[in-house]
Amino acid sequence: MDTEILYESVVPDKKSDTYTDYYIITESISAMYCDLKRYGVRIVKTTVYDGGGKTIESQQMNNVFYRYGDVRDFVSRAAREMVEPKDLKRFTEKYILEGLDRAKQKI
Repeated sequence: MDTEILYESVVPDKKSDTYTDYYIITESISAMYCDLKRYGVRIVKTTVYDGGGKTIESQQMNNVFYRYGDVRDFVSRAAREMVEPKDLKRFTEKYILEGLDRAKQKI
């Protein structure tokens, strides 16, 4: 069963009618045999208009991380840098490559 946890909501400024929510998506690999989980991320940007309408832009990537600490760090950084849904794939690729570079330096 998949669960979705709102990790952080970012409003650029108090007067803004736009806000961005950052979610952690948790999926169990096989609850019958083990407690192993994998984690994904969803970013939802909502813009509310004066006339009562709104637009919602959303992007999700599943099964990117296998440790909760890793996905938490990723989502925290994405929120801090105010990553938009359209940039999620590029940001994820950059984050993973930076992690690989850090791992190589430790060797």
